[in-house]
Amino acid sequence: DIQQAYVCVANDYFGLKSMDSSIYYARLSYNLGRKSSFNEVILNSSQLLFKIYNEQNKFDSSFKYLQISSALKDTLAIQNRFNDIDNLTLNESIREQEKVDQEKQKNRLIISFSLFFIISFSVYAIYNRYKQKEKVRAIEDERKNKELKAAQELQLSMLPKVLPRNTDLDIAAYIRSSTEVGGDYYDFFEHKGSALYSVCGDATGHGVASGMMVSVTKAGLIGIDALPANTILHKLNNIVKNIDLGTLRMSLNVVQIKSNEFELSSAGMPPIYHYVAATNKVEEILITGLPLGGLSDEHFDILTRSFNTGDIIVQLSDGLPEAPNLVGEMYDYERLGQLIEINGSKSAQGMIDSLIASVD
Repeated sequence: DIQQAYVCVANDYFGLKSMDSSIYYARLSYNLGRKSSFNEVILNSSQLLFKIYNEQNKFDSSFKYLQISSALKDTLAIQNRFNDIDNLTLNESIREQEKVDQEKQKNRLIISFSLFFIISFSVYAIYNRYKQKEKVRAIEDERKNKELKAAQELQLSMLPKVLPRNTDLDIAAYIRSSTEVGGDYYDFFEHKGSALYSVCGDATGHGVASGMMVSVTKAGLIGIDALPANTILHKLNNIVKNIDLGTLRMSLNVVQIKSNEFELSSAGMPPIYHYVAATNKVEEILITGLPLGGLSDEHFDILTRSFNTGDIIVQLSDGLPEAPNLVGEMYDYERLGQLIEINGSKSAQGMIDSLIASVD
């Protein structure tokens, strides 16, 4: 009764052109029929699924259920023939016992053949369905790989092609994504005779969505005016908030470097490390603030520090200090500060090489 009710509901939805609901109830009837071996219900369900998928031009699914329907019709016809033979056999058994034995043997042969046919068809149908799923999966994997490749190329295109050439500064940068498309981002913007801006960011998550956030941030920074670092973050925050990328956020810090000082502001980023050559000490500078896209019209704090010969500024995302080893222990921020202090006499590239070698 339940199976027949499902078929009726599926037919009603089909008449109303509600194909998804029709498919849902038709499959419920089909699966229940399979479990209880009700071939008539399976036949009704498969015939309805054939009509639905045929109308939707989903010919692979339509052909599949057409095959099932055809096979079930043959099976039911054979079963009806069995009933006729059984009745004849019963009547003949009253007249002649020897004929009954012959008919029973005949029935056994027919049943064996039918079972062999049904099992063979089921195996073929399952195998064919498996091959179709594998084909669809391969096509989908290829599509995703192409999308990831395009997103990866887009992310790399967001990074500066060359580093600033400044006679007063030694600059180096490094990035390594843990997935095909990460959310880390760095950039530099120069204002001749004024200042150099160094930007380091980390979009939430990974994949295409984080690459999109990096693109928005890059676009907002293009043609940036010589403004205080916190004003730049304020403007970027409004841009990201207005675009509204859902739960996506962008952590970012901005350092404005002048001849003898630098100012910095941060939106949800890890500390910036300042190695002071005169004292051979490292200062961990942490500015609290929400990531970009959190609240509208958010304002950010700004700090100013002196910047002298031999001093080093290290900007980075959380990927390095929070990198885990094989037993899950983090590299740690305090350890990072100590390593910067030990390698304070090295060049910018030498500092990066030391950091990466230690984390690896």
